[in-house]
Amino acid sequence: MSKDHKDYQKYLEDCSEVGREEFYEELIAKGNNPGFAAMLAMQQPPGTKGTEKAFLEGQQHWADKLSPVVAKKLFDAAKKAGISTQGKKYIGGLGKASDPMAWISTQDDVRAVLKAKGLSSTGSINYKAPDQEFKKKALADDIVEDYAAREVAKDPALAEKIKKNPKKIRELKEKIIHKHTKGKK
Repeated sequence: MSKDHKDYQKYLEDCSEVGREEFYEELIAKGNNPGFAAMLAMQQPPGTKGTEKAFLEGQQHWADKLSPVVAKKLFDAAKKAGISTQGKKYIGGLGKASDPMAWISTQDDVRAVLKAKGLSSTGSINYKAPDQEFKKKALADDIVEDYAAREVAKDPALAEKIKKNPKKIRELKEKIIHKHTKGKK
């Protein structure tokens, strides 16, 4: 078989995802057809990777494998958040039990969550998230707000100063950022 075979490129991509493309190429060079070469290179029978059947196999009773206490906590958190868990599996790596995106029923659900949250995955679902540019921040706004509220609660005179001059709150926040981040902005 040659590299012109219609399935060659598809199987090459599958093997590349798991880091086995060199072995795949070697097997092709020895005359194996792409499907057989991919099966040997990835060490799994054809048709099992990437199929919905393979992904969902054994997932009907996933909660039975958990302790009853843990299972109850997961389902209670989902119920409290208004999530229907019927026919779904909870995957903790996708979010908390109260996050609807963490309850999936298909591979497409998982891919959608990975894309939405900018996460990467390898295994039964392979997805590489685009590189993200992270913005460095000295201190999160909610943390600064919390520290400011604590300072105002401790010092009633400060609260009065802020009421008279709104610039004082900005000065207080700058002081908090400087204190907790050594002046980094």
